[in-house]
Amino acid sequence: MFISAIERAAAYTRPIHNIMRTYGGKNILPGAATIFFVNDQGYAVTCKHVIDMLAGADVANNSFVQFKQEHEAIKSSPKYRQQLKGLELKYKYKADSVVQSKNNFVDSVDSMSGFTWHIHPTLDLAILKFNDYNKIHYGAPAVFVKDDSSIKQGKFLCRLGFPFAEFNNFRYNEQA
Repeated sequence: MFISAIERAAAYTRPIHNIMRTYGGKNILPGAATIFFVNDQGYAVTCKHVIDMLAGADVANNSFVQFKQEHEAIKSSPKYRQQLKGLELKYKYKADSVVQSKNNFVDSVDSMSGFTWHIHPTLDLAILKFNDYNKIHYGAPAVFVKDDSSIKQGKFLCRLGFPFAEFNNFRYNEQA
């Protein structure tokens, strides 16, 4: 019933794959989110909580780099354990604290210098713009109806997205 709608939406709907590592373990936690492109200039719509996740990745990664630098400086100290506890308190690291996060925008653009976003002040809604890409990998952008009078409660609804982390092309590399 929704075959043509799904095929049509597949042109502009893309997943974001996210992997996170916690401080206390060598486990990698996968996550997924959805964006849909609304024009051919690299603008996509997503949820505010997805932007929070993307922005949090840089914060977590930068903090962990600083932590590792400070940790390296105390490794040979006779008070190592005490100083390590102090570092963990300073960075608020517990076993379940996310220390590293990586995001992959699957089949969205070829490369980019980064992205900017605009968040709705009250709704869980945001616009994401890919910066300095060379080529888009999505098909045609989403098309919105001009007359919304045909959209009525009780009609069939097809919800499309990538809410589940159904990928496993990652592993923990302890040396790196």
